[in-house]
Amino acid sequence: MKFLIKVGISAGIFLSTVSFVMADCIGVVTAGGGQRYWSEVKKGAELAGKELGVDIYARGAVNEGDIEGQRLVIEEIKKLRCLGLLLAPNSEERKRDVTQLKFLGIPTVYIDRDIGGDRISVIQTDNFLAGELAGTEMAKALKGKGKVAVFRPDKSVVTTTAREKGFITAAVKGGLEIVIDSYVGSAVGIARGNAFNILQEATDIDGIFTPNESTSVAVLATLQSLKKAGEVIHIGFDSNNYLIKALNVNQIYGFIVQNPFQMGYHGVHTVHRALQGKNIKNMIETEFVFVNKSNVDNIKIRLDLN
Repeated sequence: MKFLIKVGISAGIFLSTVSFVMADCIGVVTAGGGQRYWSEVKKGAELAGKELGVDIYARGAVNEGDIEGQRLVIEEIKKLRCLGLLLAPNSEERKRDVTQLKFLGIPTVYIDRDIGGDRISVIQTDNFLAGELAGTEMAKALKGKGKVAVFRPDKSVVTTTAREKGFITAAVKGGLEIVIDSYVGSAVGIARGNAFNILQEATDIDGIFTPNESTSVAVLATLQSLKKAGEVIHIGFDSNNYLIKALNVNQIYGFIVQNPFQMGYHGVHTVHRALQGKNIKNMIETEFVFVNKSNVDNIKIRLDLN
């Protein structure tokens, strides 16, 4: 029996078009906080599924903080008896879900972040090192002197927490002063409002770091509305067409780009290998690179951005 999930937004859940055969699918459950990013994860998973002859069932919460929404998606996968699961956990609560899946014979591979538990492998960026790279680039751009703001999405998001720690470590080491360190929210609208309230009063900020797609979009939009875009060194994380266009007109200084496509692709292959009883790696680290005006036209980077 085949099922078809249609594209749309329903009750805070992002739905992907997927045709799958019951008990012959691999689930991909994303976290939120950047739709282009998770779309690339899905594309990588679908290519691997096509190569392996396995259908992909991909859904995820739109908002990174939608813990209950992600749980409901996992419950569907349990009912459908998919062969395995790729999961970007948005809460420590997911450990219990993964243990239950293991009991049912459904192995889980984490993507994008690691919270421990009964997962069989983790495929992610080294987020601390990626944050350090952003901090080093900020210090270089400000020539080792300046006041910097860090706008965080949510304290429960382990990936961005690691990036923020890496950024602050490198920025302070490079001579910069962190004068604003605030949680603004994981949804773009909320983050934009909170960032606006802070930035309209802050007149002496030299640099801003935003550690994911949603905060990068929100803060850029805020700077544009305040007519300050391009006046401060803004370094973001992840990309989309909006951020790339802003880079090309000098409204954002640069951003760290990961490779979410690799996460989805290697994740499905890892689940498949585990189901066949083959050896798998406990950890696979995917690539990241700093993108600014000097290298945005590099062919390899263009492929990652598009």
